[in-house]
Amino acid sequence: MVNLEETGKFISKCRREKGLTQKELGERLNVTDRAVSKWETGRGFPDVNIMEDLCRELDINVSELLAGRRIEPEQYQEETEKMLAATVNSGQLYGLQIIFYILEFAAITVLFIPFIVEQETLLPSLKSWNVLCWICGAVILISIIIMDKQIPGREFRMSNAWIEGIAGGVYFLLLMAINFVNAGGIEGMNDGTGLAEKLTVLLIFLVCFVITIAVRVKRARDRRRELEE
Repeated sequence: MVNLEETGKFISKCRREKGLTQKELGERLNVTDRAVSKWETGRGFPDVNIMEDLCRELDINVSELLAGRRIEPEQYQEETEKMLAATVNSGQLYGLQIIFYILEFAAITVLFIPFIVEQETLLPSLKSWNVLCWICGAVILISIIIMDKQIPGREFRMSNAWIEGIAGGVYFLLLMAINFVNAGGIEGMNDGTGLAEKLTVLLIFLVCFVITIAVRVKRARDRRRELEE
């Protein structure tokens, strides 16, 4: 959350560095000197409609105003993520990340449909519907990448251990299911495969499944820890 006292001290410091009195700053922003005084003493906060004007007059950016201190260029992204984690509706951002994952799952499935349908050949033929599947899958993936870069809070969106763990598990199961179908499914597994080999494959599958989830969960917790520090 925004610390009004720290922000107020920061506004006061920047105003004095600019050689402005509270009255002069207020006149430039079309507010009273009493309003400026409330900001600087932590009894109030600038209205959102004048925040950009205030930052322009003090030669700071909005992130620095909210943080209550100067932010070095190399720390800007990190600090923005931290402030975002503390102020925005986390449910909305997490919901958005879930939508991204659902779209990614759909795109991967669409991309692999031609490989699943035409199992007899190493590579699917260039039939019109195959090409359409590849185009649709590629468009969805590219759109997700673009939106992911444009929408802020990526580190925060990927800091929920539950969401990341489930997403990792679904990714793993989806890819394994595609490989399983391409390998001939149940018939392919029963063809000359002994019980010991089946159990070995199952054990490897379970170990890899657990490791995939564990890695995603750890990375999410690391992100959360960095945002909270």
